[in-house]
Amino acid sequence: MKNPLDRLKENISSLPRSQKLVVDFIISHYNDVGFMTVEELSKKVGTSTTTVMRLMSSVGFSGYSEFQKNLQLLLKEESTPQTRLEKNLTTLSQNESWLNHYNLQLAQIQQANQINMETNFSQVESLIEKATNVFCTSVRSGLPVAQYLTHNLNRMFGNTKLTLADSSDWADDVISFSKEDVLIVVSFARYGARLMHYADQAKKNGASVVVITDKFSSPLLAYADAHLICPAESISSHNSVVSSFFLVDYLISALALSNSERVKQRLSEVNSVLTSMNYHTEKKNN
Repeated sequence: MKNPLDRLKENISSLPRSQKLVVDFIISHYNDVGFMTVEELSKKVGTSTTTVMRLMSSVGFSGYSEFQKNLQLLLKEESTPQTRLEKNLTTLSQNESWLNHYNLQLAQIQQANQINMETNFSQVESLIEKATNVFCTSVRSGLPVAQYLTHNLNRMFGNTKLTLADSSDWADDVISFSKEDVLIVVSFARYGARLMHYADQAKKNGASVVVITDKFSSPLLAYADAHLICPAESISSHNSVVSSFFLVDYLISALALSNSERVKQRLSEVNSVLTSMNYHTEKKNN
């Protein structure tokens, strides 16, 4: 049996936005969807039962019933100790915000792991490894993620620059983009229009675009040559960047391991410069 969630993810790019919203909900709440009627699912998403049925047909299921049977089989296979731990913590206290926060972030990291298949990471890694220049951009809540990624990629490869989409300065860079370059865009709801303008111009100049965003219905995916999906809900009103930092941190580690000689040489050279200027404070043994 093929994982029904993987089937949804593999076909997401060809679906209309109304069906992408259904996919977003299913992937984020698949434990519940396994036992919902098609009417209940459509009501939760705010769409019609016809849209749900068309989605099932689009991804190769004979109907909602076949999809749900496959999903229920998947749920039976996922009764892991970690899942039981989550349930126990939820039962322990629904009212303590700390536990609610912990549960939400743990669930979102697990969702990010389920949503992003190995091919997603392979595509992103390949584009970065082959790029002559890498540009990272974001606005507002996504900016710390872009900064962290920029710092580590540039530290390893020396070809990465952070550009702020809220500023017009990116226009000076984008006119020189070519097919050898990559733009990495980080954005969560509500998606910045400036980021879409930047991605659009990058594509027009031949560059590849990697999108790190929170939902399959994100408008930025229309520009993506490769993508990573990172749920960004919080117990408050802000976009949480925990799952995106988790995935980005893994991406940095994976690139370092697969390019170990290249990275090792560069880190050694950088360290020599920092040592010569006594950059780090180190306690000397007496």
